[in-house]
Amino acid sequence: MARDPWDAPENLFGISDPEVLDRVAGRLAATRLARLEDSAPMKSFTRADLVGVHAFLLGDVYPWAGDIRTTEVRAMGMAMCRAQFVDNELDRVLRDIVRRPPSTTEVDAAVYTVAEHWSEMTMVHPFRDGNSRTQRFFFDQLLRNSGWAVDWTAIRAEQVHAARYVGAATVDPSFLAQSLLPAVHPADEVSAGTLTATESNRDNRSSAEIFHDMMNFRRAHPGQQYRLPERFRGEKSGN
Repeated sequence: MARDPWDAPENLFGISDPEVLDRVAGRLAATRLARLEDSAPMKSFTRADLVGVHAFLLGDVYPWAGDIRTTEVRAMGMAMCRAQFVDNELDRVLRDIVRRPPSTTEVDAAVYTVAEHWSEMTMVHPFRDGNSRTQRFFFDQLLRNSGWAVDWTAIRAEQVHAARYVGAATVDPSFLAQSLLPAVHPADEVSAGTLTATESNRDNRSSAEIFHDMMNFRRAHPGQQYRLPERFRGEKSGN
């Protein structure tokens, strides 16, 4: 049975309210994320690396931090990869990341490749919770390892989050690539720390609304580039 997305997962504080838990996890993870961003950049992108990021970011919150899930989960109204297939699917995505790293010379190609990998990783959803925080850092580092960097302060968090799930639902990474591309620059032009600065800026309700708007746009205008409607615009909130 899939875990109810409104239930708070087992945690070290005994918190049962998912909104309260999310705020606590956000504060603690932000502190850990700052330490990761101050550390040496990642150079390998294996299962051990991904698991290590999750364990480090969320070890103060969950006793199971760093454990691959064995239960069903839902996100953005969708069932994620069945638990029985997570191990094999995770290994497949990670092998593809090694086989097809981002371009070191063409920013458009680099971002599109990362969007492909990230969309697939979103569907795999390897952990019970904390997937978004873990994956943001993991793919931020994957781009940096290829000579690019995301200025997260220049991105609307809800748009990126929604676009990941469009990619997961449709195997179409273009919405995510379009959302990321304007904020990706040569790595030496973006200082470290923009991810930490925007760690807790995403609004879940807005993310869901944008996701459904993107899905409707994709059905109505296949192949066309999506532009975030004015009703969703406002001060950039980072990711």
